[in-house]
Amino acid sequence: MPWLIALFVLACFAPALSQSPVPSSASDATKDALSAANALFKQGKFQESAAAYVEILKKDSSSAQAYAGAVKSYLKADDVKAADENSQRALAALPQSALAHAMRGDVYFRQALMPESEREYRTALKLDDKCARAWLGIGRLNSAASRRHSAKQSFTKAHELEPQDGDILYYWAQRLPYPQNVTELEKHLAEYHSDPDKERAEREYIGFIKNLAGRRIWVPARAVEQAEIKMETLLFRPRAPQRGFGLRVRFNDQTSSSLLLDTGASGVTIKRKLAEKIGATRLSDLTMKGVGDSGPVSGYDAWVDKVTIGDLEFHDCVVHVSTKDNFGEEDGFIGANIFEDYLVTLDFPAGKVRLAPLPKRSDDADEHRPADLQSFTQVFSFGHLLLMPTNVGDTASGLFALDTGALTNSMSPAMARQVGKVHDSNIHVRGVSGAVKDVYTADRALLQFSHFRQPTEEMVTFDVSPLSKTIGTEVSGFIGFTTLKKLKIMIDYRDGLVDFDYKGE
Repeated sequence: MPWLIALFVLACFAPALSQSPVPSSASDATKDALSAANALFKQGKFQESAAAYVEILKKDSSSAQAYAGAVKSYLKADDVKAADENSQRALAALPQSALAHAMRGDVYFRQALMPESEREYRTALKLDDKCARAWLGIGRLNSAASRRHSAKQSFTKAHELEPQDGDILYYWAQRLPYPQNVTELEKHLAEYHSDPDKERAEREYIGFIKNLAGRRIWVPARAVEQAEIKMETLLFRPRAPQRGFGLRVRFNDQTSSSLLLDTGASGVTIKRKLAEKIGATRLSDLTMKGVGDSGPVSGYDAWVDKVTIGDLEFHDCVVHVSTKDNFGEEDGFIGANIFEDYLVTLDFPAGKVRLAPLPKRSDDADEHRPADLQSFTQVFSFGHLLLMPTNVGDTASGLFALDTGALTNSMSPAMARQVGKVHDSNIHVRGVSGAVKDVYTADRALLQFSHFRQPTEEMVTFDVSPLSKTIGTEVSGFIGFTTLKKLKIMIDYRDGLVDFDYKGE
């Protein structure tokens, strides 16, 4: 029986990192060398630009711009170890450099060390409140913590300070209204290059928002204050173990289908056969990536006039369509973020989804959690992924994705090596991008997240580094269905908060 991982990365990618401007205080030789290295960086030749920045540092070890360029190049090439080493050298050589602290923050962010990352960005701003890269870092942290208003303010501040930085341009442009967002994103795509996968994803994203043309989507047909939706039990096959829970979804008042309820997916994703049956209208190309070694899966975004889920009715909907039949028995997935306007309770022991009004905030600021949700734990959102701070045993911690589309718990090889030994395995893991070739098991480990402790168990281990590279922070593993089905999970997507209630067997 395959251990399925249903995980998508839909237009969620780290943009090309930009070159920094050449400081006027640098020597003529350093200026020329920095300009040449920056040109390589802008062309997306990150290994070459890293080597060029390192060569500058051999002659001028006081160049903060060269250190920053090297760190950014290594991060873009996903050589986190080299980025880490160079950021430490930068701080040792230039402890009062705001830029050096900001780049150290970027490395911590990539390593999923969020408190350490924020500390470095705050230190940078104390040294120089006009450090654009520090404002960018604060914006990325705010965005991951679902503080959207604060994130937008930080990105705007960063853009005002350094409009020629490619990262800053991208994050700022994403939050502009249509059609200004298209204009600025097309500028970014034309001027700042990256690897082919990232550039393709960016083209697809621009194509999507151009075709959407500013229209609102997933518009509620009527106000529904609260609702309760029955889950359906999904099996791999008759009399086989449970695959997960599904929701009955009706499209265009003509066809209903049970879709796997997947906290590791976004919106609604369906097979092409179902899309054609319901008359979904193609909008734009979409490449889907997930666990597996067969590479990206082609697909498209499509327009559906009406979607009904229980008592909820939505008009003008966009769904993701896969052109490859890679979903198993189900017609597709439905992400719990479809209900993001509610406080969502996934009561798996009772087999129900409950939707309630979100608690009011004490003020308009998004930095403070509602008083009614003080027991909830902050999670970090990257696209559709909810990453939960998780302790593994007594010696390690990381961010684990809450993923009811994954049958069981798993961890990355790097995390497994921190807590025990890794062993060969004949377990089959298959995801959206096909089978995983190299699968291992790790020694028995205790997972602790929020105030829940998962009993010690042997865990599947496989490489998730492509996912970590794509979203720009380290994913240490997945908390899957076999654990989450025992719980009642409360999710506040607006504030990035999650709580659990253990119901037992």
